[in-house]
Amino acid sequence: MLDQITHLFRLRTILEEGSLRRASEKLNVTQPALSRSLAQLETYFGQKLVERHARGVKATAFGERVLSISNRIERYWEIAELELRSEVAQKKTLIRIGGGPVWRSGILSGVLSQLQQRFPDLVIELTTLTYGKATQHLRDGHLDVAFSGVELDIGASYALERVGLTEVTNRVFAREDHPVFALRDADGHIDPKRYVDYPWIVYSELPVYRVITEHAVAEHIGARPEIRFVCQNLLSVLTILQQSNALSLLPELAVQAVSAPRLMPLPLRLEANTVEIGMIFRKEMLDWEPVRVLVELCKERFGRRA
Repeated sequence: MLDQITHLFRLRTILEEGSLRRASEKLNVTQPALSRSLAQLETYFGQKLVERHARGVKATAFGERVLSISNRIERYWEIAELELRSEVAQKKTLIRIGGGPVWRSGILSGVLSQLQQRFPDLVIELTTLTYGKATQHLRDGHLDVAFSGVELDIGASYALERVGLTEVTNRVFAREDHPVFALRDADGHIDPKRYVDYPWIVYSELPVYRVITEHAVAEHIGARPEIRFVCQNLLSVLTILQQSNALSLLPELAVQAVSAPRLMPLPLRLEANTVEIGMIFRKEMLDWEPVRVLVELCKERFGRRA
């Protein structure tokens, strides 16, 4: 088995470098040795793993699958080494967590602080989820846990565990002393047509926010909002809202920690605008104590049992 793992790790370097020569230089292994590893893997699996071309090699479709699995195996191997080898017992353990924009806005801070207290040698790497790539990064072992929406298509989620934690609703927000609030009638309603009197910010890290702003919001207010800002950074969007008369569609959880001035929702309800969010990870990761504890901490934080 260890021989096969060695061959798989060599395959990964060959494909990453796109050349046996460059892989040989990087691994300090002879090209004939790499060729033998490649041949043994192709014999073992009964399929071609690479295609040769003028500039080197590239993975076949099956080779891409093998590469994805080998990346995942390497991640498990790293974790196993830290748990089983006494000479690396003091080495820092890394957990790779990807967070969507709502999660990175601060709602995970307390949970991750508790996790680090439980595991003092744990290094927590919180990174931005790449839109549309979270599932692949989880399956490849580049991420251990992803915090995002928990709806995945069946084909992509066969090896993934999904834990729903809470729901998030998108609302239109403005600063609490915004002049639009002076337009409320006795029932607290505001004539939707008045929303076009103010500039709008589109939060663009997730494309859905532009789509909702330009279509669902426009349908409700009877005109297309006048978009003056398009901003990918959530913190920048929140700051602009606090300092201007702009309006913006945002997830409710993202504005909870904002103060002086606070951001308040406008009485504009959008249909089918609530989604479940939570954590996603490979099912095998429940064998690793930090992930098990993280699941429990998150359930306690949001008061839900999945």
